[in-house]
Amino acid sequence: MITVNGIRNTFWCAIAFGIVACASTPMPVEKLAVAKTSIERAEQAQAAQFAQIELNSARNKLAAAQTAADKHNAVVAARLADQADVDAQLAESTARAKQQEQLVSQMDDSLRDLRNETLRRDPSGSAVPPQPAAPSAPQQQPVPKQP
Repeated sequence: MITVNGIRNTFWCAIAFGIVACASTPMPVEKLAVAKTSIERAEQAQAAQFAQIELNSARNKLAAAQTAADKHNAVVAARLADQADVDAQLAESTARAKQQEQLVSQMDDSLRDLRNETLRRDPSGSAVPPQPAAPSAPQQQPVPKQP
């Protein structure tokens, strides 16, 4: 049997479910901003030169996150923004690591050049004169004839 209380309770439940359904997750504006900042830092670290794949991945995911946010899909937008942030951090770290590798290589080259230059000098600091080339065949002196 349907009672007035039952109808009233059903009505309030329907309103409550409607409110919950309409209340969506807030847009991840902060996550989008963090991802954008991470991409800018990666660009400043020359990631376009040293970690182009990672940087492009971060840019694409940020664009997809922005598209999802524009479509009011907060969950997808937040997830993509987080992924874009991580990809941008990876791009920045990769770029900095490759820059350090280049610096180490340059330092090794400089040290090798200095070491070679040091070996070419004698202890007094003056350049070691080049050694004369050894004659290919010994020269014979004419033997004086005796009378």
